[in-house]
Amino acid sequence: MVRDYTCFIVDDEDLIIQRLELFFNELSHRDKRFHLVGKANNGLKGIEEIVKLKPDIVISDIVMPRMDGISMIEQLKPKLPHTQYILLTAYSSFEYAQRAIQANVLEYIVKVPLREKDLDRALDKAAVILNEVKKKEAEFQSLNVSVLENKYRVRKQFFNELIRGEIPSHRASDFANRMQFHFFQANYCCFIVEMNLYESFRNDYSASDQNILKYAITNIIEETVVNGGRGVAADLSDNRFIGFLSWENNRSDMDTEYACHSLGSQIVSHLHQYLNQRVSVAFGGPHRGWESIKQAYMEANIVSEDFYYHEEKVVKTTMHRFQYRNDKKEDFQLKLADFLTWVQRKVSKEELEKKLSDLNQFVTNYKIHKSIMTPMLQDLYRDITAKFKSGNSLTTDVSEFPIKFMTFREQLAYIGDFTFEYVHAGQLLHRIEIMSAMRFIEKNLKQRLTLEAIAEEVNLAPSYFSSLFKKTMNEGVISFINRKKIHLALELLNVQDYSLLELCEEVGIVNEGYFCKLFKEYTGDTPKQYRIKMTRYESK
Repeated sequence: MVRDYTCFIVDDEDLIIQRLELFFNELSHRDKRFHLVGKANNGLKGIEEIVKLKPDIVISDIVMPRMDGISMIEQLKPKLPHTQYILLTAYSSFEYAQRAIQANVLEYIVKVPLREKDLDRALDKAAVILNEVKKKEAEFQSLNVSVLENKYRVRKQFFNELIRGEIPSHRASDFANRMQFHFFQANYCCFIVEMNLYESFRNDYSASDQNILKYAITNIIEETVVNGGRGVAADLSDNRFIGFLSWENNRSDMDTEYACHSLGSQIVSHLHQYLNQRVSVAFGGPHRGWESIKQAYMEANIVSEDFYYHEEKVVKTTMHRFQYRNDKKEDFQLKLADFLTWVQRKVSKEELEKKLSDLNQFVTNYKIHKSIMTPMLQDLYRDITAKFKSGNSLTTDVSEFPIKFMTFREQLAYIGDFTFEYVHAGQLLHRIEIMSAMRFIEKNLKQRLTLEAIAEEVNLAPSYFSSLFKKTMNEGVISFINRKKIHLALELLNVQDYSLLELCEEVGIVNEGYFCKLFKEYTGDTPKQYRIKMTRYESK
């Protein structure tokens, strides 16, 4: 793909600036790669404008008032190391030539007379170097990403084998030394970070975007741990990450509890702030030595089971666990049987929600362990399907119930929405709700939209709404919103030349880098490249 190059002129002679402007104007008809973006009449003004515009190529006079061209370049080099510099001179001076060589100037052109072929040659040379720099940067970035990905893959495998007890302690110690994990001989505790609304996450992001976000999540967890002491984090599986917090000196139970709560709260806050991802964190008790790692993980894993009865963004420790009433299993089974008998066609949404609220209240009073509760709800889902299957246009498999990563409330809400759709089959109720969601998105496109807010607007459970939207639209909710936001950005750019920050504010995307990634993904160009193309089109 042919690259565009931005150019900037610095010269104290108006005639030379006019001559160069005319040169670039004529050049645009035969070589559309080079675009003049600015000019200055002295070195100080040149520095100010060049740092702001960051041009690819600077063409500058040497002898100028206030600051000469070479001094200007010497100051710019540390800030813009890849910019190419072409010097113009009316003097043949060994001193200037020597300083130009030391400043690593690309070309040294005599400007009296100023010949176009010399400028053409210098610009072509600059383009070749810039292309090579860009290529090496891309290769280096690709290498960095590859190394990072491999590091996380190795860590993931290591910790998974470690917590399963498949790695002897001497091998674990050797690996840890190579990876510079030096803290397992000190006091440490294991913690688990679990993504909330994981079914929605899987529906709304492609596999590659999911991997990118998981690398980012791991990075933020680890940076948060390291900022508060010592530790490490790794992707564990599906919606879970594992981490270790370490400390040198002995702590009281109260101090350990405070440190865990503080770190957990920071992880929850940082992931929501930087990636808009909601997570919960569970900590096991203190341990020491490689031999205790499996036990440390099992403790954290047991604590994390309590997430099933929480909403989201929770921090749990061993000191604050639920007391489970598994002896209430038969009582709850009777309630589910009564619910199944009660459900008939044409039941109203309000009536259904009241029945589900009664079930929820029972479980609020008597929590039954997830391992017992989830099979009961899966059976209810299957029984509702069987009850209304005859003559129903909807086709549903029990395996479609995304029970694995849901909390109890999510599972119950999903069953409620699914049941309502089943008993009213043929009335296209949810097609209307999807249309309402799309209208809500269009109306609030300039805001920072979330799946939860849209689902609440149409009165559906987030997980069920996410699944239903993708099934109806053949596109995830987040993907739909992003596509609409980029279309809005294109409409805005067609009206006027917005800055990147202004565009982000107008379409409700906080992160400029993420906006540029999306824009290029949907259009094939960066916002800057797109605007340049539009300018050329408008000038024809």
